[in-house]
Amino acid sequence: MVMKVDEQITLWNHSNARLIDVRLATLANGDALRAYRLPAHAFFYAAEGGGIARLDDEPHPFGRHHVLHGGRGAVLDLYPDERLSYYMVLYKAEPLTHYARQLGSRALADDPFRCHYGMLPSYPQAFADKLATMREDWLSADQLDQLHARLLFGQFVHELLRQLREQGAQPSRPDVIAQVVRYMDEHYAEPMSLARIAELFGCSESYLTKQFRRRTGLSPMRYLTHIRMGHAARMLALPGASLQDIAERVGYPDAHSLSRSFKKRFGQSPVHFLAGRDDLVPELPDRRPEYALVPDSPRCYIIVDNHSHDRASGGATMLKKKRTSSMSAAALLLGITMLLGACGNGNTNPGTGSSPATSSSAATAPASATVSSPAASSPASTESAASGTRTYVDSQGTVTIPVHPERIVDLTGSAIGNLLELGIKPVAAMDSSMKSPYHKEQLSGVVNLGEGSDYEKILSLQPDLIVVFDYLEAAQYEKLIEIAPVVRLAYGADRPAELLKKFGDFTGREDQAQTWIDEWNRKIERVKPKIVETVGDRTVSILQPYAKGIYAWGDKGGRGGEIVYGDLGLKAPPIIRQKLIDGPEFGANLSLEQLPDYAGDYIFTSNWGWDDGDPEVVYGSALWKGLPAVKEGRTFFIDTAGSYYNDPISLDAQLAFIVESFLGKEGLTLLS
Repeated sequence: MVMKVDEQITLWNHSNARLIDVRLATLANGDALRAYRLPAHAFFYAAEGGGIARLDDEPHPFGRHHVLHGGRGAVLDLYPDERLSYYMVLYKAEPLTHYARQLGSRALADDPFRCHYGMLPSYPQAFADKLATMREDWLSADQLDQLHARLLFGQFVHELLRQLREQGAQPSRPDVIAQVVRYMDEHYAEPMSLARIAELFGCSESYLTKQFRRRTGLSPMRYLTHIRMGHAARMLALPGASLQDIAERVGYPDAHSLSRSFKKRFGQSPVHFLAGRDDLVPELPDRRPEYALVPDSPRCYIIVDNHSHDRASGGATMLKKKRTSSMSAAALLLGITMLLGACGNGNTNPGTGSSPATSSSAATAPASATVSSPAASSPASTESAASGTRTYVDSQGTVTIPVHPERIVDLTGSAIGNLLELGIKPVAAMDSSMKSPYHKEQLSGVVNLGEGSDYEKILSLQPDLIVVFDYLEAAQYEKLIEIAPVVRLAYGADRPAELLKKFGDFTGREDQAQTWIDEWNRKIERVKPKIVETVGDRTVSILQPYAKGIYAWGDKGGRGGEIVYGDLGLKAPPIIRQKLIDGPEFGANLSLEQLPDYAGDYIFTSNWGWDDGDPEVVYGSALWKGLPAVKEGRTFFIDTAGSYYNDPISLDAQLAFIVESFLGKEGLTLLS
């Protein structure tokens, strides 16, 4: 869209403009400035040299004295064909209120100062002299000189528009949606919100969403998800990257969040995609889908753990290798299972204290002996009862399990404290199950299974029950049921007390579970009135900085949220209430600029604890230090490792910390 020069002149006459910076830079022949996103509206002036400038991928050949204008958010590339010396003048501007009303909401949404235009001045010396003096005065410590620089900026704009009108050149509006698409494509791994994108490109959220959907058929955030999932799908075909690693590389805080989005996008989980048959593999989304608005770029590659992957050639080969490896592992596992079955008949299972008959049934052919159909007949159930087993309905169906399991492998990653509270020490657990400081003294002798994918190791432990969350991938589940019965628990669906009841049910320790629940309720009854009186109507937030931003938490997923918002019923900031308590999400990934909206009058916080992120990026920022909760000493630093868990043992420790934070040490007497 073209905007007439006279319209630009009128706009400048009815606007406030503020000089931001005057820069002078040099590029040697062979050097380049690549993908520099303009932080404000900008004028570029070539004082010496020439070459090619690209504004949002639109080429502009230029020589000495050439002037270009680009709007905030535009991407500038400079490719000099000789030594280049250039000025960059950055400014901010907005129409005065009365003129803004005349322009109307549509014109303001387009931001007329974002127009792109260029020219070779008829009288270049007028620009060169003004820019040299402007920069000198701008760098002066004398405020009078700085005022002169601002006046010179007005003269610079006047001279530019005058010559632009004489030459008959016309500014053109930038393609904002194309700019947003490119920004997402380049920054998909960073925290990103609709509000942040709209602010960056100078338009309202509603306008951006409407125009984006009109051009692409998708909302901005859905489009961003497609970009992230495309990269994740390619990374899955590469060796050496875990789901957690891939999640962090494509903008997700953890593997579970990635898996959930991946399944929504492709209709299958990441592991199923990786290990599935050819007819189950989804068509990988192109880096620039058919509705993308940015021209193709030769820079189309992904790097994971120092291994390059060309999407056109390497992906298929690597995927075949991965599948071959998975099939070989499955064949080996089946062979070992059959060997143990052949050798184990009639032998006692050492270390379990069970009878030879029970040991034999656990060690031989577990696939047929342990898993039953939801439509199992009564005779089958009776036979199971006679052999020391029973049916149990988990989150996915009916499974046959031991009446009193004794060798449990815990693969939940965070719920191990439920077993420990019931007096059960599992024979093995994942590494992430063993990081809570509240469990440390009770885990001696428990085998660390790392990520839980060493099936030969699990098989060698001869478990009689395996416990997992139901986000377990289908391929993993199929391998585990070859070893022992598997109980699948619905991830995130149960409150802590409800989850403990389920652990009590399938382990035969319902009474111990109910004892803890009753005592927990008595503790809450003792401390809640005093805490509610102390906090009053003020809000409480749970915030965790991590490598790429900040995470806010609601009443699910640990970090004390179940206690603060659930048991104690304390008030959350409106956006946390809307998105994380009343809404379906566990946590919100936000940028530093959004921090004031999520910050309550009280803040519980810690570093994420699972990455190498520097929390001082947040804690050292002026925005954090300026929060009322920080300035007034109502910020409490929770245990980083312990905050991840919401099992009974961890909840007891978290409750003690929360009570002490609000009421002081004397409040702890209420818990005893």
